[in-house]
Order: sequence, then C-alpha cells, then structure tokens
Amino acid sequence: MKSLKKFFGTPAKAVASSAVIVAVLAALGTGTVFATSAIAEDTSIGAEKAKNFALADAGVDPVDAQFTRTEFDFEQGQFVYEVEFYADGTEYEYWIKANDGTVVKKEQELSDKQQAQTTTTGETVSLDEAKQIVLEDAGVSEADVTFTKTKEEKDNGRQIYDLEFYTADQEFEYELDAASGSILDKNQETRKTSTVSNQTTQIENKTENTTENNGQITLDEAKDIVLKDAGVNAKDATFTKTELDRDDGVWSYELDFYTDSAEYDYEVHAETGDIRSKESELFGNQGQTSQESSITLDEAKSIAAKHAGFSVNDVSFSKAKLETDDGVTAYEIEFYKDRMEYEYKILASSGSILEYDSDYDD
Repeated sequence: MKSLKKFFGTPAKAVASSAVIVAVLAALGTGTVFATSAIAEDTSIGAEKAKNFALADAGVDPVDAQFTRTEFDFEQGQFVYEVEFYADGTEYEYWIKANDGTVVKKEQELSDKQQAQTTTTGETVSLDEAKQIVLEDAGVSEADVTFTKTKEEKDNGRQIYDLEFYTADQEFEYELDAASGSILDKNQETRKTSTVSNQTTQIENKTENTTENNGQITLDEAKDIVLKDAGVNAKDATFTKTELDRDDGVWSYELDFYTDSAEYDYEVHAETGDIRSKESELFGNQGQTSQESSITLDEAKSIAAKHAGFSVNDVSFSKAKLETDDGVTAYEIEFYKDRMEYEYKILASSGSILEYDSDYDD
C-alpha cells in the first residue's frame, strides 16, 4: 500500500498515475477497473470536502442544504464527485474534481413550486436587460463573452429567455422568466478544446460585433442584411432570436424579429451572407382589403374567448395572427386559461368559427 501511495501522494501524481492506470486497464480489460476506482477514491479529497466545495461555490449555508446524492464517478476522462442538493427551493447539481476540488460542471434550477411563485407584472425585461442579468450572475463582463443563443419563447404558458454564451474556458446556459427577470435554470461547464475540431471551434469562437479575416460575417452584419431585405429600419425592429447554428453542415444565423405590423424569420449563410430562407407574417388585418377582412384582430380574439366562456381579460393569448390558407383568410387565435390551451380559427370576413380545439396542458 505504501508503494501505491507514492503514486497518489500529491494531486499532480494522482492525476498522472490515474491516467496511466486507466490506459493500462483499457488493454487488460475491465476486470480491475473497480480496484482502480477504489484507489483513486482513497486518495481523493473525499465526499465531505466535495460537498463543501459545492456549497461554497453555490453560496449556500450547510445547515440550509439537503443533499440527495453524493457519488464518486469517472466522467469525461477524470474522477469526479457528483453532488446534488437543494436549498431554499433551488436544486443544485455539481461535478467536483476528485483530486483538487475544482468545479468541472454545475447546474442550478428553481423547483416547480418556486417557479410558480415568480410574479407576473404584465411587463417584461428586455433582451439587453436579460443579458446583463445572466452576465452579472456568471460574474463575467460582456467584453469577455460570445453569445451563441439569445432567444425569447413561450414554455408552458410562460414567456422566457433562452441565453447561451461562452468565455475562453467556460460555457453557460441560462433560462430566465421574461416577466420578472428571475433565473429559472442555469448551467455552467468547463470548455474542452480539441485539435480535431479546430475548424469548427474557429467558427464557434466568433465575436458578435467583430469582423474576422476568414470572411465570416458578424451578427450585426447579418442583422443589417435581413433588415435591408425586409425594408425595415433597425429602430423599428425587435429581435427575439439571434443564433449561430449549424444546419446540414452549413453555419447560418437564425434571426427572428418583429415590428408593429409584422414578424419575420430569416436564415442567413454565415460565410457568404446569402439569405437561405425567410418567412414573414402580417399582424392583424395589415394589407387586407375590406372585402377580405371585415372584423379586426381584437374582435376575433373576443369571439374566441367568448365562445370558450371567458372575456379577453381572463385569458393569456399566445398567438393571434391573420393568415391565408388555400384562399381562405382567417384569424389563428391561441390562448390559455387555468392549464387549458384553446385554439381557434375564425373566418376574417364574417367572424364565424371555422375550427376550435381545447387541450389540457400537462
């Protein structure tokens, strides 16, 4: 045992020795893997210290924490302690490096009860405000990060922001309540670089507002392209999605925005700036003749709500659009009330209900 401890006497020796042993075991088979894990655990910081490292990082008092899982494991080529606990209505999950207590990965999420208690004021935080909230929580400055996802969407009847960004060595994912600005879910993980995927990493590591020499356009340039194509001034547009994504082997910007009269969805080639796809829809009765539409959008919403047994003030609308399908111009109305979702299709010329459906949202 003394000779073994020479190999694991310090954190540096433990890491190097563990790597050698794992490589040898890969050739010999898995029969002695459990023995190696036991040796690594015996020379690690221990479960209690791993808990303390997680609590310290989360800023949680030990007396307020209830642990649900603490397990020694081998993840992503290293021995870690997986520590899970909750405190004050928040659930935490950590990967703590077994030899020195480094935080490898962490995730935080409000419990369902806490999420239900977040207040809805009718006003929402802006995308820029949401960015500042997550940057402050992550303890990083905007100059040091690259956002890869900034999206506003509806999830189970709640308007949320989905934000993803990274620094030189960390990746972050956040989910925010758009009404209150409260953080519903967040995840942080150490970035791993690979020479094999260097070309992909170069594409991912573009800053939003800096032009690179290899010809890839910036996010601001992509915005200018779609605004010019749509004939919209930047001051009149509100972007709800600005995401750099890989689709069918092609890096593209996915851009969604709206004005006071229409909404637009674009996909722009990240290298050439070519528009790969685009969609636009008018709000209300924009662009419709009086013969095509004799009722307004507000009237259509009132008809749908009244048919369901409510007033427009009693429900929350998630969709209210005027669309033409197979030559028929109709309002597509969707709303929810008390965990029930309602969908209506109302003929724009007369206000008659063409289709309706309701479903329980579980």
